[in-house]
Amino acid sequence: MDKNILQKNSKILRKKSEKIPLDKIGSKKIKGIIEKMKKAVDSRDDGVAIAAPQIGETIRMFLVSKKAFKIIYGKEDPLAQVSPPEDAEGKKKYEDKIFINPELTKISKEKANVEEGCLSIKEICGLVERSKKTTIKAYDENGKLFTMGGSGLMAQIFQHEMDHLDGVLFTDKTKNTWKTNRQKKEGFLNDKFAPLEAGRNMPADSNGEKNLKIVFFGTSNFSVLILEELKKENIIPSLIITVPDKPKGRKLIITPSETKIWAEKNKIEFIQPEKLDSPVEKKLVDEGFNLFVIASYGKIIPKTILDLPKFKTLNVHPSLLPKLRGASPIKSAILEDEKNTGVTIMLVDEEMDHGPIVASKNVEIKSWPPKSLELEKILAKEGGKLLAKTIPCWINNEIKPKEQEHELATYSKKIKKEDALINFDDDPYLNYRKIQAFDDNPRAYFFIEKADPKTLASKNIRIIVTDAKFESGELKILRVIPEGKKEISYDEFQKGLR
Repeated sequence: MDKNILQKNSKILRKKSEKIPLDKIGSKKIKGIIEKMKKAVDSRDDGVAIAAPQIGETIRMFLVSKKAFKIIYGKEDPLAQVSPPEDAEGKKKYEDKIFINPELTKISKEKANVEEGCLSIKEICGLVERSKKTTIKAYDENGKLFTMGGSGLMAQIFQHEMDHLDGVLFTDKTKNTWKTNRQKKEGFLNDKFAPLEAGRNMPADSNGEKNLKIVFFGTSNFSVLILEELKKENIIPSLIITVPDKPKGRKLIITPSETKIWAEKNKIEFIQPEKLDSPVEKKLVDEGFNLFVIASYGKIIPKTILDLPKFKTLNVHPSLLPKLRGASPIKSAILEDEKNTGVTIMLVDEEMDHGPIVASKNVEIKSWPPKSLELEKILAKEGGKLLAKTIPCWINNEIKPKEQEHELATYSKKIKKEDALINFDDDPYLNYRKIQAFDDNPRAYFFIEKADPKTLASKNIRIIVTDAKFESGELKILRVIPEGKKEISYDEFQKGLR
């Protein structure tokens, strides 16, 4: 990164630039700024244009690099409305072009969602709606007034640089952004306009436009942790689908899902359908969503919906498939002492956790066995990071899904309350794994028989185990919640029994 190019946190980039007096065009100062702009844009292989504010000068001037003209003319862009200059031998000659006090005199009503980056916002790309054709009027570096038309990449550059002169960054106009630092074959990086050459970086949709619109299906805290990781990489869903609010707790208070709370906090559109029926399907079709992501949604999604998006439906599963398919892979990994764990991004098909693997990552857990909430947090974060890396490659057709080894499949079962019961006649290490696995809902528990002081009749009292350790082959219970009471140490509990 050239140190002379200001980055997004600079206040200068947010100021509206001032016009250059006509008698100052061609002055030593303006010539010096132009040379500084040329040096800055040439320092970056991925730079095709730069505005004066990006080098700290709040004046209305920008430069389109010879690299941009080479891209347009070299690709023989059929949309280009300008012709390349030629040298004495008739060969194409590419030169930098200066625009002083520019004005957009014509902007087409026809628009497209196109991918952009910026030298002042490193390694971030996003989709911005731009007019397909524009005409600009400006002065050159010698003070000569000219008019230039452009379409495709050139029209986009004009609009992007004019935004800079008005203190606007492309991220102000985009909803879907993602991080990228992958080098391109032609030598341009995914940064300033590089992916825009004939739409190379992101596959075009049916009408030739590039537009990534993600629907995220999720409900639990696992879903939220994945959304947070996506957000860090500027990948924001356009729509979130989660379950309806439900009664929760002893008082049965109507409570929204964690994912709904996240959507409201982040001002993302969400819906909570009871059923994924025709009205939902119509919305998904009408609004042009083209990638679905599922992470701990909790409902069966019909095949008619799974098959809708162009880029299909991806699922984040907290195990190394084909191991531990099913509803409880995290708890089951602990219960079955499955230390070789990780996360898988899979392509969803009609069968449970059966689809081809798009990406996977082994995750080493240093202290085994962890509590299930701790393991959920680790795997969700790793799953979110993996998903954020996978999405750009997936939509660019750079990943070939790999069929699972179905003969090696294992399954996790649906957890029942009685599964969390501790039997002290069982193996102590199994009981310890139960305590670690059942640390939320249900909680690990055992019963003791205690006489009622009034009636002297004996009754079973449920004791929830909240903490324990396993040392030298022995299970040591540390803290418990006796039925109807607050949490106490196990030593205090035993004293109360005497």
